[in-house]
Amino acid sequence: MQAAVPRFFVDPDQVAGGRATMTGADANHLARALRALVGQTIVIVEGGSIEHGLQIDEVTPSQVSGAIVWSRPVTGEPRLAVHVLQAVPAQAMDATVESLTEAGAASIRPVLTHRTVSRPDPSRVVHRLERWRVIAREAAQLAGRAAPPVVHSIRPLREAVDSLPSGARILACAIRQDAAPILSAVPAPPADVGLVIGPEGGLDGSDLELLDERGAVIVHLGSRTLPSRLAGAVATTLLLAGAGDLDATAAPRPG
Repeated sequence: MQAAVPRFFVDPDQVAGGRATMTGADANHLARALRALVGQTIVIVEGGSIEHGLQIDEVTPSQVSGAIVWSRPVTGEPRLAVHVLQAVPAQAMDATVESLTEAGAASIRPVLTHRTVSRPDPSRVVHRLERWRVIAREAAQLAGRAAPPVVHSIRPLREAVDSLPSGARILACAIRQDAAPILSAVPAPPADVGLVIGPEGGLDGSDLELLDERGAVIVHLGSRTLPSRLAGAVATTLLLAGAGDLDATAAPRPG
């Protein structure tokens, strides 16, 4: 049961006096789907910075509370921050957000490129963004992360590139003769990387010209072609492995 129970993210105002309380969807999930029991210890993450072991002493579908039995600085986040600029696929963006979160992306920036087929109806964009953020939060809890990645609003590639953190190294996955193996372009952590993943048809000439102007390094993922919905998670994993962020296993719980 302990291995299967995810972390739960809580706000600082849910923790006080050596105790913590969860309500709403988290409490309902623990009580009904996970069948949490009084006396069981779960892990909560306060404000993305502190992990607590919470020994449950009350379980209902509306509220789960307990006493904090240990605390430590949060674990689970890589030193290399990979900001994925993902061309919105025609299908399976939900699954794309989930896999990028599980792989360890620091942020997810849905973008529109010249060859992007999916052009979301403006009236549905807010609803889709809210769903992607819920998916990212749930996936991050299951993956044992410290916090979910920030899922940004859909924007053109140019705007997304210009919104990256200052000093971020931009890597663009593309099938081009001068593309370098992605592992050859991994910066030493801590660092920020802007990882550009094009649509199924690939980045076109105008997209690549923009990226060249911004100093992007063109990289490849090998001799096989991956669908856009998978390429980001694979590339993120390779970058984190190259940076040494996958060298250690998950930190065991105290006690």
